[in-house]
Amino acid sequence: MLKVAVIGAGRMGSVVGRQLPDDVKKLIIDIDDVKAKVLAEEINGDFATTLDAAKVSDIIAVVLPTAGIDPVMDQLVWIAKDDAIIMNMATSGTVNPKIIEKNNRIHIVDTKIIGHAKSMEQGAPAYVVVKTEDQVLLKKIQTILPGFKKVLMGDADIIPDIAKIGSSEGIRAAITIRKLLKQYNIPKNWEDIVIYTVCAGTMRSCVENDLGHFAKQLAERLDAEE
Repeated sequence: MLKVAVIGAGRMGSVVGRQLPDDVKKLIIDIDDVKAKVLAEEINGDFATTLDAAKVSDIIAVVLPTAGIDPVMDQLVWIAKDDAIIMNMATSGTVNPKIIEKNNRIHIVDTKIIGHAKSMEQGAPAYVVVKTEDQVLLKKIQTILPGFKKVLMGDADIIPDIAKIGSSEGIRAAITIRKLLKQYNIPKNWEDIVIYTVCAGTMRSCVENDLGHFAKQLAERLDAEE
């Protein structure tokens, strides 16, 4: 049975942990033993608070803030067993090449998610972009992440930039709408519904090419503008 460890039981780590299929042996590692235990129990896995527990894992998903990646990877290069796959799933940041060079018997690969953790928890689709040209390695990663819409080869280096565009423009739209609505002196919860349901719903309809006639005309006009 394939053994998979997820390091980091935060919001995105929890999303990844819940994606793991039933036919793998699961391990959640986090310094917060309560968070690790709760997630492990939810997915019928084991939990630990130290990295050395990952020494038997075939695949290790490191889902931590950028600042935590290099310190953890610097330990994992000596802990991981030969031929293990270690996935750097931090939204931004890459592993220091000097760390990668310390052990050529393991595979460290940038594996970036295009998605929003809370939305993914609610069923929104997400992609995983794997920076590799190794089809066998890709297939192994695809096997453990069946719930993502796509797990594919690609330039993972650009994911932080495109994620920043998506998040910053989403925030900009929400703030702009709230400012425009102030003139109507409506309750804040009305504003919330306009942003959460009308705006976000229209964005989804635009992506899915499901706009009404007049909305479609507006989209075409805006798209044609320089």
